[in-house]
Amino acid sequence: MNMASSDNVTLAQAYRAFQGDQQCDIPFIVWVLENPDSPLPVPGRIYLREHDYLHILLNRGISPEDEAFVVGFTLGNDPRATDRFLRFFKFLARHFYPEPYRFQPGHLSIFDAGVQLGRQMKIKGLCSWDFSPHLDQPLSSLRAKIGIYWEDHPKMLASEKPWDPAKHCAA
Repeated sequence: MNMASSDNVTLAQAYRAFQGDQQCDIPFIVWVLENPDSPLPVPGRIYLREHDYLHILLNRGISPEDEAFVVGFTLGNDPRATDRFLRFFKFLARHFYPEPYRFQPGHLSIFDAGVQLGRQMKIKGLCSWDFSPHLDQPLSSLRAKIGIYWEDHPKMLASEKPWDPAKHCAA
């Protein structure tokens, strides 16, 4: 895919076109582990809107594989997420998350690739980053600010069904 085709699409434009889950669709265990309003303070917790922003910035669609990658990226980008916690999270996601959120065996390596990329970003703690001042920035400049470069990570950022903002947005 030609990433230049979406260079001028802003984060706000892309988000309006993105078709992620609604908050009411999120199962309780996923909410408990991944939502900042949960009483259980775990690393990497992020609001659904910001989670969707990461899907967009990472050019990931909404397949289970893409979800595993984005969750891995979010956790890997949070300095509080220890290797022990990541193993615990993978166990819960593999055995206790309901379908279609449950990690299948093949999702674990995709999750790990997301963790690896998240740890490499210039900006850490994107799970609590304020995206509001950046909504009108083109995706390309926001990706550069965070440190998401396709030429550096082509295999990690490859998605079987990538979400191309240029196909969904009127720039």
